[in-house]
Amino acid sequence: MIPASHRAVLIRSARGVCAADGLPPNAGRATRVHALIEAFGLCDKVRIVEAAAATDAELTEFHSEEYIECLLHPEATSNVSDSDSDDDDDRLKRFGLLYDCPVFEGMEEHVRMAAGGTLAAATCLIDGSTRVAMHWEGGRHHGQRSRAAGFCYINDAVLGILKLQARFGKVLYIDLDLHHGDGVQDAFVYSNRVTTLSIHHYDRGFYPNTGGAADEGKGHGVGHSINATLRRGASDAVFRRVFDSVASAAVEAFEPGAVVVQCGCDGLAGDPHKIFNLTGQAFVDAVQVVLAWKLPTLLLGGGGYNNANVARCWTRLTAVAAGEQDISASKDIPEHAYLNDYAPTFDMAIDATLAGDDNTEGSVEAGISAVITAIKS
Repeated sequence: MIPASHRAVLIRSARGVCAADGLPPNAGRATRVHALIEAFGLCDKVRIVEAAAATDAELTEFHSEEYIECLLHPEATSNVSDSDSDDDDDRLKRFGLLYDCPVFEGMEEHVRMAAGGTLAAATCLIDGSTRVAMHWEGGRHHGQRSRAAGFCYINDAVLGILKLQARFGKVLYIDLDLHHGDGVQDAFVYSNRVTTLSIHHYDRGFYPNTGGAADEGKGHGVGHSINATLRRGASDAVFRRVFDSVASAAVEAFEPGAVVVQCGCDGLAGDPHKIFNLTGQAFVDAVQVVLAWKLPTLLLGGGGYNNANVARCWTRLTAVAAGEQDISASKDIPEHAYLNDYAPTFDMAIDATLAGDDNTEGSVEAGISAVITAIKS
């Protein structure tokens, strides 16, 4: 039995869950994730840590002061009235706070708790009290230094990496989201101390329109921005094949002191995006590979817009991160407050659809070969 003091850490608090639930694209998701984790009895298998809200000083370790002022303290930069509303819209547009990232009630609480949770998880790895820490309300990977983007008002992943660097030196960031982890790559594009590996869909017009195989970093960071792209319909088998090949090559070449994994679930079958055709097993297999490296590991959330399927996936990841047996896809959902969300099957399965897979043997092999060549060079 693992001593309680050395168990995997799960960042969880009523305040953090409520703050995450307030993000409009993910409304109610965090509550359902943690309800399912609790329903499977996993809270007794991990060490629960309640995070504090991030301070302005902590947020500006990466983000610009003027952005944080606009994001969290609009009264300090503008007095809005009918006469100057156009100026205010220009200011909000400048910082990305219109369109896909509009100002919403509870925004400050969401930002502070998302960042604070990831920083708390990183602290648990730094002090050596655990080797694995999870923060499912984190993983906001599109946020830029001075601009919100892609539903991401803060880039907690970057903040966590910066904190881990102080203790572990080199950090490998792995992004499993459907979308390219552009905000994290951009933050470290000139660095040779952080390697970013993103496995994602890439196509003309698909957000964020970055992350092609030619994106390899700049300056000292050349070779440290790794992008493995997949076509529509990617299956578990294709995803695993690419991940196993490029992730192992990256960790061998880079020899990181710590790993951060963004486990965005918008590539799951049943997600409204309908791009990839993955089941929860693809994510479980990937995380198990990472955990086998036995490095300090920070697991974060990310995208995913089918709340029930995200809860299924991250609950399974919580189990394996805690050192427990994986939860079978055929396992019945335990009775709990949100049981009806799992109709009609009421089990842990995320069934792949009959959609075709545009990834061919040739395209997969060519992609793997290009990435490994870039890593080794």
